[in-house]
Amino acid sequence: MKLYAKHGAGSLIVEIMLEELGLNCDIIYPTDDERKSPDFRAISPYGRIPVFITDDGKPVFESLAIVLMLLKHDSKHALAPAPDDPSYAQFLSWITYLATTLYSAILRFHYPDRYGEEDVVRALALAEMRVVYDHVEALPSDYLVGGQATVADDYLFMLLTWDEHLEESFAGRPKLRAIYDSVDSRPAVQKVVSRQDD
Repeated sequence: MKLYAKHGAGSLIVEIMLEELGLNCDIIYPTDDERKSPDFRAISPYGRIPVFITDDGKPVFESLAIVLMLLKHDSKHALAPAPDDPSYAQFLSWITYLATTLYSAILRFHYPDRYGEEDVVRALALAEMRVVYDHVEALPSDYLVGGQATVADDYLFMLLTWDEHLEESFAGRPKLRAIYDSVDSRPAVQKVVSRQDD
């Protein structure tokens, strides 16, 4: 197995999963120029990170797709409910909501020039981020899915690390902070996060 990754990018969630699952995987950090090469574009049509290469050589791109694929290695269901568990639908809903709504809003916040009038795009993106945070805060527990930690919490953690106004976002949202702190305190997460500065 191989993972093409980039520090501070969407590959962080995949690195966390690999560490939690104890899977051996070569992690490669291609340069921006290498990501523009025909060889890289053959495995990632848009030149984006992450890209995961399976044992049989098949490329999988998009962080959500890789996360869901790696769950087959989670035989103890430590990272997500089993597909026949009643909370599995809630898990799928949350992780997809984060990957499509919050991820998109954060990208628009960081790269507003790609989407239109910068000040307007940023303001709308920040408002959308805060709507998602409020949805998290309205949950009945300190986890996204029922009463258990899942990789959906890890996905939220990754996205929160990109929030330039994190302390402001935590204000009045103790559940959001609790999820972040819970994920951040795990040894596997600390190990992966410490590599991001290498």
